[in-house]
Amino acid sequence: MRSSSQVALANLRTHWEDALGHVPGSLVALSRSLFEAADFLSDERAVRRGFTDPARSGEHRIALVRALFEGKVEPQVLTVLEGVARAKWSNEADVVEALEELGAQGILINAERARRLDTVEGELYRCARLLARHRELRTVLADRTYPLESRRALVRKVFAHCGSETLELVSRAVEKAPNPAITASLFRYVDRAAERSHHLVAAVRSASELSPAQRERLTTILSQRYGKPVSVHVSLDPSLLGGMRIRVGEDVIDASLAARMSKARELLTT
Repeated sequence: MRSSSQVALANLRTHWEDALGHVPGSLVALSRSLFEAADFLSDERAVRRGFTDPARSGEHRIALVRALFEGKVEPQVLTVLEGVARAKWSNEADVVEALEELGAQGILINAERARRLDTVEGELYRCARLLARHRELRTVLADRTYPLESRRALVRKVFAHCGSETLELVSRAVEKAPNPAITASLFRYVDRAAERSHHLVAAVRSASELSPAQRERLTTILSQRYGKPVSVHVSLDPSLLGGMRIRVGEDVIDASLAARMSKARELLTT
């Protein structure tokens, strides 16, 4: 997103979180409503343009929101959609992305209230790594020729060990696939969960299992390097041959034997 859309999303995120603070019980239904609104605006380009057209007055755009959604969504969701209509967006497509972000935030806040946020973060990471390893499963879940409810049922079966918030987010990633890819959506949710917990996530692929002492040392080193707490998620990847590959946000630290061998081959052929 460009700057004006980032500002709009930041303001909406603050108002959304404040609104959720007054909602008792589960927040999942509200998040689902935002996802449905995002899908509607994604499919209806003319409506999306009407929401964001700077040539129209804010009152006109809000009237459009109310005509489409009033009485059909919860008051908190309607308020968010009115906020979308008031805001200034760099690109009309950013509206859909913003609603996706807010929907995911609602589910993560639900987990946070129940003190399950760290658990959800770890489950999402493991789901993403499992899907990264199993191409056939990934392909089936992203295949829109299969009924969506059948793919949701497969999510519940494969990831039955996961909690309700994790299943909601994995199901949402499946609904959006193939653009973006399911694993890309899941890693984004992992990062959002980490942001709510005020730490970074280090996705570590290791050729061999790390001992508790090694995990602790790696966590300390990365936390010192980035100047804030880092949560380390480790998955085994024998293809690395030795060592490990670490991703923290956009940073990649490749200390694997496979990478060193590749560099050696390059030197030998130059």
